[in-house]
Amino acid sequence: MHRGLSRGLLLLTGVFLVALQATPRGQPPDASHASPTAPAFEVASIKPATATDVLLTPSAPDRFFRHNMPLAQLLAYAYEVNAFQIDGGDSWTRISRFDIEARADGRQTPEQMRLMVRRLLAERFNLQLHMETRDLPRYALVKSRRDGRLGDNLRPSAIDCPAITSAPDYRPPTGPPQPGDPPRCGISFRISGAVRTLTLQGAPISELARALEPDAGRVIIDKTGLPGTYDIELETAMPALARLPSIAGQPVRRRDGLSLFIALQGQLGLTLESDRGPVDILVIDYVERPSPN
Repeated sequence: MHRGLSRGLLLLTGVFLVALQATPRGQPPDASHASPTAPAFEVASIKPATATDVLLTPSAPDRFFRHNMPLAQLLAYAYEVNAFQIDGGDSWTRISRFDIEARADGRQTPEQMRLMVRRLLAERFNLQLHMETRDLPRYALVKSRRDGRLGDNLRPSAIDCPAITSAPDYRPPTGPPQPGDPPRCGISFRISGAVRTLTLQGAPISELARALEPDAGRVIIDKTGLPGTYDIELETAMPALARLPSIAGQPVRRRDGLSLFIALQGQLGLTLESDRGPVDILVIDYVERPSPN
């Protein structure tokens, strides 16, 4: 987390819920998708951020909003990698922050939206990128108990979200839940004080592994051998917030034993073991600051 926690981010930590559609790990993203042949937004604006608040505005199916975000985080979204999987570029790519507002011509799938963001970033930042694979430290997600017993917060699910979301006619529900809606597949995070609750419904363990990577600081490979899909809930501490005496005038809620490694063992019956292997890295070969628009 950024060293200087903004007031806007702190206010969000009272009760905050965001749902993200998880995507399985597959072939590494192709940096060539940032070419001029990729789809483009109808209207787009990129400006240096003027406020210190982190504004987390949900993007509509035809719009893309990001406020007070560094280029590195924007690239992480567009290419479906973690920030630690981005190399190269000047220091400002991780420090300088920007506001982006873009509108597409009609509803876009998550994959289409990422392609459009790739093209936008390539054009406005004059980006030149390439993907490469390096042999680096990783983590393996494995069962922690000798008897193979799982924790109470990791339960087999009757829902298969990958099958649901891969259907050609699937459209993620929007607005308040309605009768007949498909399951709200994805990853949700709820933050209360210095405690974050991660929830997955009908997800394979590989999606849990991906969700844990930003906190672990390494790519995580699922080696649990657990088949099928699961309903998962994991509470972990947010150390940067735990150091604060209060948030928005309220005392910070703290709980012991919520470091990532301890929480995984106690709540899910899983653990992370050191591993090494191929890791996809997005390399910035050339970049310029965007011109005002």
